[in-house]
Amino acid sequence: MTTEERRAKLYEMLQEEKVLDVNYIRDFFGVSAVTVRNDLIALERNSLITRQFGKALLKQRGINDKFETNTIKNLEEKEKIGKYAAKLVKPEEAVLIYAGTTTLQVARYLPENINLCAVTNSIYIANELKEHPNVKTVFIGGNFNGETGSTYGVEAIAQLGKFNIDKLFLAVCGIDTVNGVTSDQPFETDINIAMIERAREVIVVADHTKIGKVHFTTIGCLNKISKIITDAKTPEEEAEKFRALGIEVVTV
Repeated sequence: MTTEERRAKLYEMLQEEKVLDVNYIRDFFGVSAVTVRNDLIALERNSLITRQFGKALLKQRGINDKFETNTIKNLEEKEKIGKYAAKLVKPEEAVLIYAGTTTLQVARYLPENINLCAVTNSIYIANELKEHPNVKTVFIGGNFNGETGSTYGVEAIAQLGKFNIDKLFLAVCGIDTVNGVTSDQPFETDINIAMIERAREVIVVADHTKIGKVHFTTIGCLNKISKIITDAKTPEEEAEKFRALGIEVVTV
């Protein structure tokens, strides 16, 4: 049975049963847990199913509808970035994941069964983190931005002050070597800065459409950024500008 045939059969089974246990899927097809996970991710990308801990469900409308995988721009590039970034997370670390479709991929591709603390201001990322049973998820409260599904404001910043963060994965609207990080969400500037200040290591995850671009509000903080993970479509001359400032640039 080819991969396509197996996935088609799996979707057919879910149409009949509505929900299947991942161990049952593994045993039914005689494949590894990793293969099952990849199959489910592929079906989820096409908005056919949703994943929950230990289960696969026929697609229902829910919290992640705004970030449906088939509506995310440059999804292939963002998935590559997310997969690479997720491998940088070490067991027992405390990570902070800022709202965004690229950072959503970081959460999605965290190693299975990894033990860590994850803090986020995104309802979509918090929802994704529930798929990782050994991740202790902290959702930051505060004012709510319905457009991005994220929280911000004084209360959110006060919460951040309690946490010691090993790595921050930061999604950006734009980043260049003159203005640093910029955003089109003016009310979230302060929480961006607070997150950067709380993290020992700041990792920007941004596809090629964000590199060298400038948006409405300046956040800056280039001196705090240690690494930028982007895709291979980023012009090399743009990457070299950041490297000249001592920032590591990884293209995937």
